Amino acid sequence: MAEEIGLFEAIYRQRAIRHFKPDPVPDELVHKLIEAGTKAPSGGNRQPWKFLVIKDAELKRRIGEYYRLGFEAAYGSGDTTSGALQPAVRRSATSLAETMHQVPLLILACIEHDGSAAATGRGGSIFPAVQNILLAAQGLGLGSVLTSLHRRYETEIKELLGIPENVETVALLPIGYPAAGSRYGPTTRQPVAEIAYLDRWGAAL
Repeated sequence: MAEEIGLFEAIYRQRAIRHFKPDPVPDELVHKLIEAGTKAPSGGNRQPWKFLVIKDAELKRRIGEYYRLGFEAAYGSGDTTSGALQPAVRRSATSLAETMHQVPLLILACIEHDGSAAATGRGGSIFPAVQNILLAAQGLGLGSVLTSLHRRYETEIKELLGIPENVETVALLPIGYPAAGSRYGPTTRQPVAEIAYLDRWGAAL
């Protein structure tokens, strides 16, 4: 069910949701999410984004397997302790890696390009759209999280889904209603005084 929440409330309580109910997500809400993504800014207003919505069980199974392999390559398998992830985050992320195929739907955010080598700046024309989708999901009573470990198997996934050569997959967004116990913030972040400077690096703001 949609929630009437203010802009700053949505921003301040934004959080990764990795546990989902099995309930299907209505098509009208999927369209609303994608539409919210298209309201984001992009370089030169070129709007190079493409969004692939994946509901098919077999496709989700295969993508989920690639994602799990990518997760294990990045963080290890089983109960391996990784300093790259806090314990609670690791448990949650491991659970998602093991159940990605069970999420009601996946949105693969992609960017169409001219065939040139990937550059950091390219993400500036797709990540704002991804953030819009994450915020819109919250407002619609849904949950999601920005993931990208599937990119370790970019070639295989593009072949599986028939994605053209001049399209790069950027983020994989699992979408569903948050499971019991999964909720949005408030979140804890570094204080502004520790991460922002005035005029010169290190000078207090």
